[in-house]
Amino acid sequence: MARPISALLAGALVCATALLATNEPALAWGTKGHTMINRLAAASLPSRLPAFMRTAAAADELAFLGPEEDALKGSGRAWDAQYDPGHYLDVLDDGTIAGALKLGALPETREAYDTALRAAGSDQYKTGYLPYAILDGWEQLRMDFAYWRVDAYRATHDASAARRRRAASDRAIEEHLILRDAGVWGHFVGDASQPLHVTVHFNGWGEYPNPKGYSTSRDIHAFFESTFVNRYAQERAVAGLMAAPAPRQSAALATQEEALGAIESYLQATNATVTQLYSIDKTGGFVRATPQAVTFCDARLAAGAAELRDLTAWAWDDSINESVGYPAQPVRTILNATH
Repeated sequence: MARPISALLAGALVCATALLATNEPALAWGTKGHTMINRLAAASLPSRLPAFMRTAAAADELAFLGPEEDALKGSGRAWDAQYDPGHYLDVLDDGTIAGALKLGALPETREAYDTALRAAGSDQYKTGYLPYAILDGWEQLRMDFAYWRVDAYRATHDASAARRRRAASDRAIEEHLILRDAGVWGHFVGDASQPLHVTVHFNGWGEYPNPKGYSTSRDIHAFFESTFVNRYAQERAVAGLMAAPAPRQSAALATQEEALGAIESYLQATNATVTQLYSIDKTGGFVRATPQAVTFCDARLAAGAAELRDLTAWAWDDSINESVGYPAQPVRTILNATH
């Protein structure tokens, strides 16, 4: 089904590479970690998703696109300033962002988020807007799937041979778009499983109360997510730590509040592991590659892969509740039509 121009414009890619508040480049999980997260998510997608999503070629493409948004860093000052903050969220120890918003009660839109932060003397570019990078990409993927459902149906059910051919052509294009959008978006979901991307203590504890004497070294970020992952993370071990699928099917279109709430819970779970990471670091666990350190790293990668799998499946399930085209038509109505 050909998309209206407004939908195509709205489908622009969501975000890109993170430069942390110190203006140092951050490649969350590095190439190996992001590739692994996307590949394991692709390999574990439920069988109810379209077959084109579950081929070996699709898994290769999704894995390749995992690090894409980090590869684009340095595209230009305007691009970097706009998109880099989409890779992180600076959460304070009290669970707030800039002391103004609770992680578990964020506004439904990025505009409202930025407005609230500016009222508190900050903004989305200082604190990061990772939750909205994930939400935007999820909504986009859901709409991609909705168009694919219509294309797939009309390619075999439309009474007109010409319209069937057009629908089949549109469906093929949609499949390319879906793999691209899902793969690139997977980067941000993966970022959100890295503890140092969901805390103000993103590269050493920093100038905050530090009664337990955690390291203030500015080398911890890159060492953990790249050096350590490259040396010790193993795909089989990570796969073994992935949680069971958590389907979220409903007869009604998911609200922004529901989708953002699921994302907030995921980010809160990651933030809860920050002190564990610093405790392992304090005892030299990452330097010595202790079993605890390796398991911690594998578990964080597994959390990213499982969340990406589940959010992708939810986007597919919920796409049946979407409406497409202009004027908008419910997908269910189109699929139930007779020709």
